[in-house]
Amino acid sequence: MTAEDENMLTIFLRSVILYAASLLAMRAMGKRQVGQLQPFELVVVIMIAELAATPMGGVGIPILYGLLPMAALVVCHGLLTALCMKSERVRVWLCGQPTVLVRNGVICEKQLRACAVDLNDLMEAMRAGGILDPLEVGTAVLEPGGNISVFPKADSRPLMPSDLGKMPPKEGLPLPLILDGEVQTENLQRGQLSLSWLMGQIRALGFEGAQDVLLLCLNTQGMLLAQGKGRTQVQTHQALPPQKVVW
Repeated sequence: MTAEDENMLTIFLRSVILYAASLLAMRAMGKRQVGQLQPFELVVVIMIAELAATPMGGVGIPILYGLLPMAALVVCHGLLTALCMKSERVRVWLCGQPTVLVRNGVICEKQLRACAVDLNDLMEAMRAGGILDPLEVGTAVLEPGGNISVFPKADSRPLMPSDLGKMPPKEGLPLPLILDGEVQTENLQRGQLSLSWLMGQIRALGFEGAQDVLLLCLNTQGMLLAQGKGRTQVQTHQALPPQKVVW
């Protein structure tokens, strides 16, 4: 192996190690989208990217010169996050606080200028919130993460069941019981359901066994939704009364 080949292999291995380290660092920071990052979190992300790039291409730079500062940044992020959770003052200082841009249907020009938000940004946020007419906007708030939350006036918001004196049925995430032929044992236990009950439901839907089922879910109304492997139709079956659904 020539010296050039060794350098290429070293760069490849460094890239793999630094990629894994960067991924672990981002996982340690929690699950946030880029638009949800607080200012100090965005700084950490940029610095981690820079620290990973420097020793990745420089064979003469020890890889620890990238890994150690990366670990230090993760620790600093953890400390700052803990401080933000314990102290409202620290959180406001580091992350900022919500700013009202529209109050009672009136645009707050002073706040727009202070936050460097122009009317185009505000109108875009209105459209993203499903509001076409600015007259329908009651309140708009610039969140610390940079997103603009828009709320309609009381007489412009969608009609709710409570407005009609009705109580809609309970809703929640469906419980997957079979995924790609594999029985989800933990979900069966969560729903207080037995394997024999599941096998009976599978046969009632026309399947020979779990291996023939692509997807089987139980919703909060006790309705089973099933699709078999190689089939294009979705089947439904009332398996439980809604009051017996537990999870």
